[in-house]
Amino acid sequence: MGLTAGGVAVYHDSAGHLFENPSDAQIASLSLQIASKADLAAIPQPATTTPRSEMTGGYTGAVAARYAREDHQHPRQTSTTYATLASNGQATVSFSRTFVNKPGLNLSETDAVIGSQPLVLRGLGWVQDANGLYTGVVVQGSRAQLLPALAPLSTLLTLLSGVVSGVNTALTALTNYNIFGGSAAGATVSVIAVARSDVPAT
Repeated sequence: MGLTAGGVAVYHDSAGHLFENPSDAQIASLSLQIASKADLAAIPQPATTTPRSEMTGGYTGAVAARYAREDHQHPRQTSTTYATLASNGQATVSFSRTFVNKPGLNLSETDAVIGSQPLVLRGLGWVQDANGLYTGVVVQGSRAQLLPALAPLSTLLTLLSGVVSGVNTALTALTNYNIFGGSAAGATVSVIAVARSDVPAT
């Protein structure tokens, strides 16, 4: 009769070492347990590439073999910088990041003087590098100004010629008058460039 230990058949080898002699059922059970263990190659590893930028509608992702680290950061989609307009009302602004496609622009005056006339801002042209990436923009500011002071016509009504002269003076003063001809020099401008959402970020 063979030896048993805890109900498991055992035997001695030629050197006298004691070994289990498992049954087929026990071997099958052990094989199943081993098979159920995770394969080292199947364990997800930390991502090694920069996280993708946001996208319209979002995306759950499909790379199951990688996971994001806790301190990962997504690429910034915007550039926010400041510029001071020169004597000609213009400034060349460099973005804090490049854009593959022409970005959207949001221009606004900051630190405006109370009582000053509004400043109208616009982009004149883009700055691009040798690869065609958008790296900046030339902005222009035009300050509104009050209409010129005109003499009241009531003082000129004594003679018809005086009325005509007064009207002509008013028309001359207003002809081709630039209501945005005020000085924009020294104005502080916030320049926000935003990556487009109707085309891929890269």
